[in-house]
Amino acid sequence: MASDSRIIASVLITKCKELFKGLLSLVDVGASTGTMARAIAKAFPRLKCTVFDLPHVVSDLKGGGNLEVVGGDMFEAIPSANAVILKYFSGFKPTPLMFSLTNDKQWILHNWSDEECLKILKKCKEAIPSKDKGGKLIIINMVMENSKGDAEKV
Repeated sequence: MASDSRIIASVLITKCKELFKGLLSLVDVGASTGTMARAIAKAFPRLKCTVFDLPHVVSDLKGGGNLEVVGGDMFEAIPSANAVILKYFSGFKPTPLMFSLTNDKQWILHNWSDEECLKILKKCKEAIPSKDKGGKLIIINMVMENSKGDAEKV
């Protein structure tokens, strides 16, 4: 899981750095050990990054500098920020809400019913400003190559 986060963080930081342009703060929801948020905080020292997960998951983690660690429940509230990241990228299990591929219980959205996913997304919307005020919801999703070549199903 952490190795996936390191790889994806590296790609985000080098190939998609425009995502972070103008942001002052970011929350990584379901961050677990905080690998993604730590990498982003290191690459963008002016960006306040928050590792957000259940209290028992983050209880031993340390913040510092532009990295904060917060325990909470994404179904109750997500800390306010300019952007929220939901990660989704490993393995092979299709989902009802998104055609995402994963078998890892850590990644957000695949693990929940459509109704629960909508609750999570609504909490994300409450946590960020509107799009015209710079708010961003960043959903990181791996797309697997479709062996049949049918791009519409990927």
